[in-house]
Amino acid sequence: MLNFLRKLRSKEMSSTRYLKYALGEILLVVIGILIALSINNWNEGKKARTYELKMLDEIEDALNQDIPSIERFDSILNIWNKSIIYLTKEVNQANQPSGHWDSIHYHLETIDQIGIFSIYNDGPYEALKSSGMDRISNDRLRNDIARLYSRDLPSLDIWVNEIQRQHIFIKHQEMDELFNTKISIDGSRMKEELVIADLSFLKNPKFHDMIRRTSNIVNSSRNRMKATVDRMKSVRNEIHEEITH
Repeated sequence: MLNFLRKLRSKEMSSTRYLKYALGEILLVVIGILIALSINNWNEGKKARTYELKMLDEIEDALNQDIPSIERFDSILNIWNKSIIYLTKEVNQANQPSGHWDSIHYHLETIDQIGIFSIYNDGPYEALKSSGMDRISNDRLRNDIARLYSRDLPSLDIWVNEIQRQHIFIKHQEMDELFNTKISIDGSRMKEELVIADLSFLKNPKFHDMIRRTSNIVNSSRNRMKATVDRMKSVRNEIHEEITH
């Protein structure tokens, strides 16, 4: 009887040791799996962050190039605006014009020749959009980038390349009606020059209307460009902060 009890007890102890051993093995396997998953998640997170920073860096580079380009167009519009102001003053004293023919001719040539167009690099944004905007982890930054490239810049593009260009086409037609053009050869290229027979055009209602509409389109364009550039700079600063954070 005692031998039987000893054997039974020995078997129970063996079973207990085996159970503990088995549980230990399972626990080690679970811990190993969790560690492996943790490492994998860390690696995936690192890859995702690396890609995110790469995309943000490319968008920042595009903005660094596009902002000066648009600001240069604003400086062109500023020159245009100065000519409009000068000619408007001459219109307002049409009965006693300054008689500065060279200045009048220069400013007429300026508003006749100047034109601008809008172009920007949306390649990095389109690449990001194709891969998924959710790759940008910062919600505010993601929304601001999307708004800039899906609303602000396309709106400026439409205004400049369609609405303003149409006005410039009409302006050229009106200048052709108001003034004759002298054609000459300057080196290897043809040169066109406005011919001003007298200053009677300063009293012409068609000229007044053209100056008024040109002034409106220039000031509207400058306001739109300034607002868009401010948005571009704001987004660029947000991106820079996210990259260097």
